[in-house]
Amino acid sequence: MSELMIALVGGGGALLGAAVGGAAAVAAAKVQARHGQETARLAYQGPLDAARRTAQREAYATLLTAAHEFRLASAPALEPAQRLITVTDYESRGEPPEPEEEVLEQHRARLRAVLAQVPGPEAVRAAEQHVRLEGPVPVAHAANALFGAVDRLSEVFVHAETKYEDEDDEGHLRRHGLEANAAARYRSLGECIDAFSGAASAHLNAVEARPASPPRRRLRGAQ
Repeated sequence: MSELMIALVGGGGALLGAAVGGAAAVAAAKVQARHGQETARLAYQGPLDAARRTAQREAYATLLTAAHEFRLASAPALEPAQRLITVTDYESRGEPPEPEEEVLEQHRARLRAVLAQVPGPEAVRAAEQHVRLEGPVPVAHAANALFGAVDRLSEVFVHAETKYEDEDDEGHLRRHGLEANAAARYRSLGECIDAFSGAASAHLNAVEARPASPPRRRLRGAQ
C-alpha cells in the first residue's frame, strides 16, 4: 500500500473516530439536559402534588364527618318516622290503622318534634360538591352515592306524613303514604359511608405509594 493510501486511510479513521465521539457527546448532553429538566419539573411539581393531596384529604374528611353526624342524628328518629309513615298510609287509603299502629294526635306532636331534630342534608351536599371538585372520578362517584343515601334518608323525616296519589299498572287511582323503610335506608347510608371511605383511602394510599418518576432508559454512549 502506498504512503498516500496509508495517509488517506489514517485520516478517514481519525475523522470517523471524531464523528463517533462527537455523536456520543451530543447524546450525553441531551440526556443531561433532559435529566436537568426532569429534576426541575419534579422540584416544581412535588409541592403542588403534596398540596393537592392535602386538599383532597381534607375534603374527604369533611364529607365523612358530615355524613357520620347526619347518620348519628337520624338514629333516634327512625322509629318515630316509621310510625308516622305507617299511620299516614292507612289514612291515605281511608282505612283504620291496626290498634298497635294507631298514633293519637297528642303523641304525633312528640314524634314530629323528634323528626324536627334531624338536620337537613345541606352540609353533606356541600361537602360532596367539594369532593367532586377535588376528584378523582371514582372517589367523586362514591361521594355522589353517599349524598344520594343521605338525601333518601332525609326524605323519610321530611315526608313521613305526606300523602300521595298515583296510578297503578292498570291505571287505577292509588292513594298511599311514603313508601319507604326508614331502617333500610339507614343501613344503606352506613354502607355508602363505608364505600366512600374505602374509595378515598385507596386513592390516597395509591398516590402516596406512587414513585416520583418512572425509571428513565439511558441512551447508548451516555456515561
